[in-house]
Amino acid sequence: MFEIGFWELIMVGVVALIVVGPEQLPGLARKAGFWLGKARRMIDEIKADVDRELHFEELKQTLRQQADMSEVQDVADQMKSLRREVEEEFDDPGPPPDWQPGMSAAPPPDWQPRMSAAPPPGWQPGMPTVPPPGWTPPDAPQVPPQPESTPVSLQKPPPVVSPASPPPTTN
Repeated sequence: MFEIGFWELIMVGVVALIVVGPEQLPGLARKAGFWLGKARRMIDEIKADVDRELHFEELKQTLRQQADMSEVQDVADQMKSLRREVEEEFDDPGPPPDWQPGMSAAPPPDWQPRMSAAPPPGWQPGMPTVPPPGWTPPDAPQVPPQPESTPVSLQKPPPVVSPASPPPTTN
C-alpha cells in the first residue's frame, strides 16, 4: 500500500535539517517520537478493547447456546422429581407398630404413634426434652484405676565430653 524505503527516509531527514535547522532538529525528533509512541499506545489500547469485546460476545453466545440445551433441563427436571420421591419416602412414618403382613397398609384413622414416656407437664412440640427431676443415669461400667507411673524428668542431659578429643582453643 504505502512503502517508505531507506532512501526516502534519508531524503525526509535532509529536508527537515534544511527547513528546521540543526539546533531545533533534536527537539523536533524528540517530540515526533513522543507523539508516535502515544499514537501507538492508543492504537494498542483500542485493539485490546476490541479483542476483549469480541471475547465477551463469544462467551455470551456460548452461554446462550448452553442455556438453550433442553437435555440439561430434562436432567434437572428428573433430578427434582427424584428428590421429591426420596423426600416423600422418608417423610412416610411407615406402618403402625402392631401392623402384620396382610393387614391394610394404611393405619386406622385414630392411630397415634406411641411415645416411650409421657411428656412432662407443660411440654410442647419443639421444646427441648430434659430429664425429670430426681432422675439419675444408670451406673456406668467401672473402669479399673490406672497404676501410677513414675514421673518423667524433662531436664536437658549434661553434655558428654569425649576423652579422645582435645579441648577447644580460643585465639
